[in-house]
Amino acid sequence: MAYISHFLKVMTAEMRKQHQNYFFDKSIYVSLFLWPILTFITAYYSYKPFRLDKITGGIAYVNERNLLVFVLIGYLTLSFFRCFVQSAWRFSFERQSGTLELIYMSPGNRFAVVLGNAVSSLFESIWLLLVFGLGIFILHSAQLKVNVPGAIVSVLLLVLLSMLWGILLNSLFLFSRDSGFLFTILEEPMEIFGGVKVPNQVFPLWAKGISYIFPLTYSAEMVRQVFLNGATFLELLPFWRISLLISLLMFGSSLLCLHLGERHAKVTGNMALF
Repeated sequence: MAYISHFLKVMTAEMRKQHQNYFFDKSIYVSLFLWPILTFITAYYSYKPFRLDKITGGIAYVNERNLLVFVLIGYLTLSFFRCFVQSAWRFSFERQSGTLELIYMSPGNRFAVVLGNAVSSLFESIWLLLVFGLGIFILHSAQLKVNVPGAIVSVLLLVLLSMLWGILLNSLFLFSRDSGFLFTILEEPMEIFGGVKVPNQVFPLWAKGISYIFPLTYSAEMVRQVFLNGATFLELLPFWRISLLISLLMFGSSLLCLHLGERHAKVTGNMALF
């Protein structure tokens, strides 16, 4: 119980710190709402000059009537992952302010720190877009074909995958000297190859190979199958299996990164692993 209490205390403190650092002004929420909405609208209307059946590759559950919901689901899932890429990038500034050294010198649980950073970013950045998405779903409820049990599990897996993705990125950004290139590599390619705008089923083979690297690919397709196709438990089982496997890999990689970073700091006195 003492360990759990300590873990939660550290995680809560990190969440409060991140909130005070990056969400101190209400005007910030305006940009958090407008930017993804404008990007979503741009993506939706980019479909208009083209034949939908050519873009979707004949995917049975996508048509003109539910295209808006199809694109919206893609951007909602992207927002879960994108906020973690950005939060991890900001977390790398902890070194510049000297906070990183204080974190490693403290008795605070390292994993609780990166988890607190990830959870804070999730709830601060995503809730406005979720409100917008809920309104769209209500207006287009006739186009939804929801499997409720599958939807609950799929959304929980989406949250789990995105949080573990954020924890992994935080652990990478935490001890590297300059991880800015990771932000460039993971931000836009994740949107392109994750199947957000265009289903990855129509990608060429080389692009499909890249798309399988991102957990977003599985999350977006899983949620779309549930909400647009009424996919059953058995139909979603392959997605759930791969999601749990990816979760374990990301969790293990995060712990390894944190361990290597701290061991390097103890031996050399340098927080920059590379």
